[in-house]
Amino acid sequence: MLNKIYLISAIPLTVAVFLIFGELSHWWAFLVYPLAFLAMNLLHVLVILAVWLCLPPKRTPKKPIPICTGMIRVSLEWICSWVNIKVSLIGEESIPDEPCVLVSNHLSDFDPLTLLAAVKTRPVVYICKKEVFKLPVVSRYLRCAGFLPIDRSNALRAARTLQDAGKMMQSLGVNVGIYPEGMRSRTGKLLRFKEGGFVLAQRAEAPIVVLTTKGTELVKKRAPFRRTKVELKVIGLIDKETVARSTPTELANLAHQMIGDALQS
Repeated sequence: MLNKIYLISAIPLTVAVFLIFGELSHWWAFLVYPLAFLAMNLLHVLVILAVWLCLPPKRTPKKPIPICTGMIRVSLEWICSWVNIKVSLIGEESIPDEPCVLVSNHLSDFDPLTLLAAVKTRPVVYICKKEVFKLPVVSRYLRCAGFLPIDRSNALRAARTLQDAGKMMQSLGVNVGIYPEGMRSRTGKLLRFKEGGFVLAQRAEAPIVVLTTKGTELVKKRAPFRRTKVELKVIGLIDKETVARSTPTELANLAHQMIGDALQS
């Protein structure tokens, strides 16, 4: 969508060039128009860098900075345009207005990207593997938008991350996304679910929204010349009462069964 806006915006820029340099041949339009389009994309990158320079380099804010959340959403839509992804979200109206934990199967690095780009009406943050927070530019944006790193090799640190996420859900009303498989499934077969995200739901006294993700595993093979249709679908809700009376293992097994059945249907 964003690149379509840039394609349209490049038209008045092209016209302006011809008005300024009135003696140009019309053939120049075949060069000027794509350059104007690239200029719009370059401006997007420069805005990202300009905002990044204004963000605290190391300190984690007490609450997400709205401009970071907005820039992440806009940039994800921009990336989806460039890699030719069309995302559809089915059942968004089923997501409660209260803070909840979103769980889905994990097929690709593009999974969180597509969900964040698709869910526009609710604040969503992710608990990400700590390696993501080593990426330049990206790490500062994620931290300032409320995303949390998790160190799976250290149980104590991982528990603290879940505790921080629970507090953020209760105090700030954000939704937290989790991929309970812990890693991408390279075969498409659903892996065993880890319990951390379900422990988080219990600590935050939050319902669990169960989704399926389809199509993201094809993006790397098709981008950017072939379109990839990605379908995200809300297939069910595990209410707060069920979360409260169940063990994390039971919740993990229930969500696993729901997603497994939906993927096979």
